[in-house]
Amino acid sequence: MKNHHTAFTLAEVLITLAIIGIVAALTIPALITKYKKTVTVNKLKKFYSVMSNATNLAIAEYGPMENWDGFSSARNPEEVKNWFHKYLKPYVKIIDESIEMDEISEIPTYRATFADGSIMRLTNWAANTPDIDEETGKDNNHVVDNFNGLIHVYYYTDRKGLKKEYRKPCVNEFSFLFYNKFNKRYSFQPYTWQVTKPEDYNREYILNNIKRDLESESSSGSQVCSALIMLDGWEIKDDYPVKF
Repeated sequence: MKNHHTAFTLAEVLITLAIIGIVAALTIPALITKYKKTVTVNKLKKFYSVMSNATNLAIAEYGPMENWDGFSSARNPEEVKNWFHKYLKPYVKIIDESIEMDEISEIPTYRATFADGSIMRLTNWAANTPDIDEETGKDNNHVVDNFNGLIHVYYYTDRKGLKKEYRKPCVNEFSFLFYNKFNKRYSFQPYTWQVTKPEDYNREYILNNIKRDLESESSSGSQVCSALIMLDGWEIKDDYPVKF
């Protein structure tokens, strides 16, 4: 008996390749997006854990944050660096640090780089001594009781986020503070300055806040994205308002 071997025709091969191409085109982008979200969440969660632990250890050593050293002026990177070195650096491992001008705010800020390539940028938006503008009468130092709490921590999942053309809030830039406005609590936590009442600290309020400010091209709403991710159990849900 003769053995008959059936081979694929060229048309069949081309059709199979076309189907594989279509499936890949549909699934690979979703897999890449899922991977990016996972990497981002893992870095955020680790950063939050490290900084929370460092803050709690420093509070145990130096007492409540409201009694820590203040600042002679707002947006003072040298004093912020000294503040970080005294209170938090003993408990945080960084591989590099510098004071550089931010490309968007054009404000010099203190930066610290972690081993995984992520970076945090610290800016003090308030001071403990007033600086009254003679013309306007406004206090340039924004003196308030919680000046230590108003150290804004910008976290970048990679160095590209420092560049103006690559920076994307809620994707590679996230915000944290050392003060919780709605319960007046000093600790390291996701930025929630827009939340002024305890009953508003919920997913719906924060999500709507982000959507509203993104529609108006305001940056304030996007600052609470880290709070949304934490409320979602350190996960980026399908209704996350910013595309990766």
